[in-house]
Amino acid sequence: MLLSSPLSLMFTSVARLSFWRKIHKYLGWVLLLQLIFWFGSGLVMSLLPIEQVRGEHLRRAQAAPDWSQALSPAPLAQQLPHHQLKLSQQGIIPVYQFSKDNEQLYYSALTAEVIAPLTEAQVKDLARRQYQGTADIDKMQRLQQAPFEVRHLAAPLWQVQFADEEGSSFYLEEYTGKLLSVRTNNWRVFDFVWMLHIMDYEDREDFNHPLLIVFSATALFFTLTGALLLPWRRKRRSDL
Repeated sequence: MLLSSPLSLMFTSVARLSFWRKIHKYLGWVLLLQLIFWFGSGLVMSLLPIEQVRGEHLRRAQAAPDWSQALSPAPLAQQLPHHQLKLSQQGIIPVYQFSKDNEQLYYSALTAEVIAPLTEAQVKDLARRQYQGTADIDKMQRLQQAPFEVRHLAAPLWQVQFADEEGSSFYLEEYTGKLLSVRTNNWRVFDFVWMLHIMDYEDREDFNHPLLIVFSATALFFTLTGALLLPWRRKRRSDL
C-alpha cells in the first residue's frame, strides 16, 4: 500500500499532464487561423499612417464664406420651430441648414431662398476645390444609396472618383457640396483587416459580439494552459 500510493500519484500526474497537453494542442489548432488574423491585422493597422487612412492628406479646406452680408435666420426659424439650425456653406456662399430627424432643408443666408441640389458641373467644381492632389476626375455619380464603405452617410450624395494611385473617392453632400468623407485604398485595406481583427464580418463595427468574446476567452484559456504546462516541461528537461 505504501508503494502503491506514490505510483498512483505519479500515474495521476501523468494523466493530468497528458489531458492538459491535449487541451492545449486542440485549442492551438482551433485558434491558429484567428491568431494569425489578430496579429497580422494588428501589424497592418500599426503600419498604415492613420492620417493617410482617413485621407486627410488629400483634403483641402474650403475658403470661409463671408457672413457679414447674411440675413437673420430668425424668420426662417419661426417657420421651422422644431428644426435645428446649423451654419453651412455652398462654396463661398453662406448657408442656413435646418435639420429635423432625417429631413434637411437648405437656405441661402444671403437671400433666404431655398437652395436647389447642386448640378453635376457644380459638384465637379467643388470636388476639385477640396482635392489636394493633381489627378483628374475619373468618374462621378449621384447615389441614391450610400455604398458600404460610407455606410454611415445619408443618401442621396455624390461620389467623385479621382484617377490617382490611391484610388481616392470623395463623397459630397448634394446641396452644399460639403466633403463628407474620403476613401482610399489604404482605408479599404484598413477596413478589411479591422473586420478580421474584431471578427465582425457583416457591419465591421461591433467588437462586443459573442464570436469575438468566445474566441478571446478561448485564447486566454490557451495561454493559461500553456503556462500550466511550462513547469512540467522544465522539470522533464531537468530530469533528462
